[in-house]
Amino acid sequence: MTETAARRRTRKKTWSAFGELTGKPNDYEIVTHNMNHTTGETPLEMGPNVHGNVWLKRYRDEISIKISNWDAFRDPDRLTYDGYVKMQDEQEAYVDNLLASYTAEDSIDSQLSDNCLNLLRSVMTPSRYLAHVQQMLSAYIHQLAPSSYIGNCAGFQVADQLRRVQRVAYRTRQLDTEHPTHGFGSSERETWENAPGWQGVREAVEKLMIAYKWDEALVAFNLVIRPVCDNLFVNQLSRAARLAGDELDALVFENLYVDCERHNRWTVSATTFIIDEDPAHRETLRNLAGGWNDLAETIVQSGAAMIAEHVDALEAQTIAEDVLAKWVELKWQAGLSGNA
Repeated sequence: MTETAARRRTRKKTWSAFGELTGKPNDYEIVTHNMNHTTGETPLEMGPNVHGNVWLKRYRDEISIKISNWDAFRDPDRLTYDGYVKMQDEQEAYVDNLLASYTAEDSIDSQLSDNCLNLLRSVMTPSRYLAHVQQMLSAYIHQLAPSSYIGNCAGFQVADQLRRVQRVAYRTRQLDTEHPTHGFGSSERETWENAPGWQGVREAVEKLMIAYKWDEALVAFNLVIRPVCDNLFVNQLSRAARLAGDELDALVFENLYVDCERHNRWTVSATTFIIDEDPAHRETLRNLAGGWNDLAETIVQSGAAMIAEHVDALEAQTIAEDVLAKWVELKWQAGLSGNA
């Protein structure tokens, strides 16, 4: 064998950073693998005692969950930035077409009943405050993510929640234009800060803002508080709007809930990945979630009552039971329920 041929046989493949692979990495892995620049010995390219490095060490690297290789995790949807942009471009085009078709001639908003307008004013339009704080909490999970595979999932979640903020704000302006005396665009802060139905949510998200340890932030937000809030204020709100005669917002929020279901999928995959690494992590995750369960149940009861108050065809108990059932199912999928 010639020297040149020998070099060719021993030369590493361009994807050798992936370790021992049985085949070529796919496009998702190529653009995602090992892209987190903060996971080195000194996370940020500054002194070890710089605040950012101290924070990452304390709240990410010294958490109770220990994983040998976070880069082994995979997003179940295998989303890349390119794929995400194309997918959401289609979703945004769908919503734009909805808005155009429903408001092309006679405004559908002018036909809404008083009960429906009260539902939208007390639940839908104030929900932009919730979506905005969810965006900030997702950004924290992204910022401290232990790998780029996890970080990308959280990053796309941030973008989804910004999308929701924008859509709610847009609908708020439309409703204000059609019903200028109903307080759309001017009463939401008062509602968010003082309406009884929102106070459980506010307590939970304010406490989440100081849940600094990354494992608790992930579990408390993405497995407890966020899925409960998403089901109530996106999924259940969509159903309530339809029953109240508002098909436009029902369809818009149905579309937004597709994002929420994707957030659930990657969260379940992350928790099962953590448990597969070490079965002892199951109890750790249960304990982390357990500290937030009471707040979640409070949110369910108060949120369900707030929605049902304005829709004669709905009962708060029915809404609450449905939300709790789906939440239990999510925790079971994540490996935290029962004797799993």
